[in-house]
Amino acid sequence: MDITWHVKHLKPRQMIAIPLVLAAVFAAIFLIRGVPMSIEFSSGTMITYRNLENSPNADAVESALSTILAADVKAVITQDSAAGTFGLDIQTTKALDDNGREQVQRTMTDQFGIQSTPEFYAIEPAISQTYLRGAMWAIILSFIAMFVIVLIVFRHRIVGIMLPCVALNMVWALGGLALFQMQFSLATLSGFLLMIGFSIDTNILLTEHLLRRVGGEPRERMATAMLTGWMITGTSLVTMICINILVTNAAITQLVTVLTFGLAGDLFNTWFLNGGVLIWYMERKKRKEYYVSL
Repeated sequence: MDITWHVKHLKPRQMIAIPLVLAAVFAAIFLIRGVPMSIEFSSGTMITYRNLENSPNADAVESALSTILAADVKAVITQDSAAGTFGLDIQTTKALDDNGREQVQRTMTDQFGIQSTPEFYAIEPAISQTYLRGAMWAIILSFIAMFVIVLIVFRHRIVGIMLPCVALNMVWALGGLALFQMQFSLATLSGFLLMIGFSIDTNILLTEHLLRRVGGEPRERMATAMLTGWMITGTSLVTMICINILVTNAAITQLVTVLTFGLAGDLFNTWFLNGGVLIWYMERKKRKEYYVSL
């Protein structure tokens, strides 16, 4: 199979249309199904235990309390090395009343033998919104930094097409999260930031071959770059899929899902959308030079 077939046979407009249609599909999935927020970005209750002699099983705690509270629960074990004791931080998306607090204490005593009384803290929506705003700013600032650096390196406005290409990769990732109803969490945020870095690499590979390399036709140079780019992205995709199959940790699954859909989108948004725009630009520039020479 010739993966560069579209480079040799399709017009730039046709190349551009394909990723836009696919992005519209994933955008529709995201808008229809939505992406649930994890407990880091939602209101609820924080429960803390301190000075525990033994370290409880965090996964078992999460499973037991999730069943009783009918809500998402995240448990984290902490350790005080100086005192030789352990702590347990439990966060749930449910606002607990007195009855809910009693249920938590009873479960922790009966199933895990923890007799001490925990501290309960309400997580207000304003706090979770602060975290969410921080996450959004991290993504926005990474976009700005990416654009400024690329503009300085290439010194050409046409490279601005990288920005929407990377943004559409994020649309694919959000559509993937919505499709499988995976939560937007700190792990998925990390996945988005990693994806931005990876996406800009492949776009730079393409742009370098088309704008700076000499010799051969633009479509030939793009086909050469595409063989390298698809090999890089393809091996990364296979790795992500294997991790998704073999690893059962929720945070890793969320991160890998973002990268899997983002990288799949990058194959189209870089080598069809960005490639189509750059081919259109190079061929238009070549025609202008031809007519000027006449």
